[in-house]
Amino acid sequence: MPGSLQSEARLEFRHDAARGRSVLHRRRAGGLCHLSKPYWNGEVLAAQLVNPTAGIFAGDEMRMRVRVGAGARVALTSPSATRFHTMAGGRARIDQEFTVESGAWFDYRPQWIIPQGGSEVEQATRLHVAAGAQVAFFDLLAPGRVAHGESHAYRRLLTTTEVRRGGELVAWERMDLSPALGGWPLTVPGWETCFYGAAWLVGSPGTGGAESLAPVERDLEGPGVRCGVTQLAEDVAVVRILAARSLLLCKALAAVRTSLAARWPFLNTDLRQP
Repeated sequence: MPGSLQSEARLEFRHDAARGRSVLHRRRAGGLCHLSKPYWNGEVLAAQLVNPTAGIFAGDEMRMRVRVGAGARVALTSPSATRFHTMAGGRARIDQEFTVESGAWFDYRPQWIIPQGGSEVEQATRLHVAAGAQVAFFDLLAPGRVAHGESHAYRRLLTTTEVRRGGELVAWERMDLSPALGGWPLTVPGWETCFYGAAWLVGSPGTGGAESLAPVERDLEGPGVRCGVTQLAEDVAVVRILAARSLLLCKALAAVRTSLAARWPFLNTDLRQP
């Protein structure tokens, strides 16, 4: 499609034993995905994924491959929301794969996905986590530009998420959102709209399994917030949160991080440069 972008990003992080720290070993990025200069804060290598365009448009295609090598500790964040803009025709595709090797730590903290009116996007996510690795993978989804009075006015949003632990499939999730299929299915009686967030936790902290996450579910429930925890395997869980407002969801996900930081100390690592 004229004016559309097709881009591929490949990032590989490794543990540098001689320097006693994690490093960016290989980078190929551009187009729809740029990477900031990584910063080692003494515990974790932090970097930001940046979309230099105004967002995702019709015909755009992005492939991203991220590998975190054995023993490396990496946190990827993004400085702004990913906006799926109005698409008069056609659709956009995003395909992302994350591979985390044994003994590694990977913390993925993107900002909001905002599907705007008339947009159509397919996004596939695959997460391969080796035995002995730990991953905290966060996901935030808004119903649209709520501040502008726009909710689930997108044409279609199809997302799939696949999680493998030690090569074994432990989760495969498909979410197909379209007004033609009934609009935004994530609703709560009495709420005007609903924001969705998920925290995929692989290598669950401690040995308590679901019991170690029970306090998280109990503490998050309150006015404007609904929370559920699903134990998918012995050390794989997902925390799902619905919130009446975006700020409530952000606070709830921050509370998840704080609640688990005693067992996963890298969750509360300050990623800001001094």
